[in-house]
Amino acid sequence: MIDENMKNTNSGWVDNLIVSYLGGKASKDEILKLELWVRESDENQKYFAQSKNIWEASAGFPLSTDKALAKVLSQINAKQKGLTLWQIAQRLAAILFIPLLISMLWLYTGNEFKRSNSNITYNKVVAAFGTFSELELPDGSKVWLNAGSSLMYPDKFSSDNRIVHLVGEAYFEVHSDESIPFLVSTPYFTVKATGTKFNVRAEKDFRTPSVTLIEGKVAVQKACSDNNGGLIARLKPHEHMTYDTLSGNFNIQTGDPYKHFAWKDGKLVFRNDNISEVARRISLQYNVDIEIRGDEIKKYRYRATFENEPLSELLRLLKISSPIDYTEVKPEALPDGTFSRRKIIIYSIIN
Repeated sequence: MIDENMKNTNSGWVDNLIVSYLGGKASKDEILKLELWVRESDENQKYFAQSKNIWEASAGFPLSTDKALAKVLSQINAKQKGLTLWQIAQRLAAILFIPLLISMLWLYTGNEFKRSNSNITYNKVVAAFGTFSELELPDGSKVWLNAGSSLMYPDKFSSDNRIVHLVGEAYFEVHSDESIPFLVSTPYFTVKATGTKFNVRAEKDFRTPSVTLIEGKVAVQKACSDNNGGLIARLKPHEHMTYDTLSGNFNIQTGDPYKHFAWKDGKLVFRNDNISEVARRISLQYNVDIEIRGDEIKKYRYRATFENEPLSELLRLLKISSPIDYTEVKPEALPDGTFSRRKIIIYSIIN
């Protein structure tokens, strides 16, 4: 269920914008406008995610998706205080076909849902910060999920495609089946493959998500509700593509791809990477917040490989290799009884 408080931060133009975006009809200006709105608050992010779930749950059903979603978004947010789940379901029944209604009830209850015509259960795996997870999908494909990332997948793939939903970073070794494409859906694009090895980086609120191909071939497509968006690029082995989510431009580089997926082997590999990228990787690997102070330090670049190094040793090595220093901010007690994450502040020692 979408909270009434969430609707208070929302209006009809947002609903229309979401429909245009999910339908693949939004212009670059509209996409930018929607991205800015989503980033404004956690409530906006939740609202968009729920809308996207509704859209995707309706894929393959005989209804006008954008019209149905537009009605859902405008009517489900009407004042529902005091109504039972069944009363809400009755209101929705006038708008949607039964399969989509089932998915809405799942969103309301927070439980796993099953499509009535295929009896599919969806699983969600989340890798905690400071760790990574390894799993095998129903088709035998293998996935390594990086820290702070989540992957949603069905307990059984359909006969049309093998689709998984990723937020964060993951390395895939896809079981070959040319008749049933493997799709990795992210908030920014969809990666289409048959049998191959590749790394996808699509973290939340990330300006430049990327795809790195190790073996085989993949096609990177624009995000679209039917997972058949326009082609962005086709990649060859050892190619690394970065995608600018604001401009829609992309860049492809060729080189040793290992640094982009070394994390799955417990390594941090940097090859002429700036301090911002170094800090981002360290933050994920060691479950710490890192703040970089000063513009001068952002010019520094690093070439190094770290394997199973304690954080203190890693920071010491960075310190002796460039004119930087750091200080640690101890965790603070929070009102809910938990503690804030450990924080490292890195700064330049050149005046």
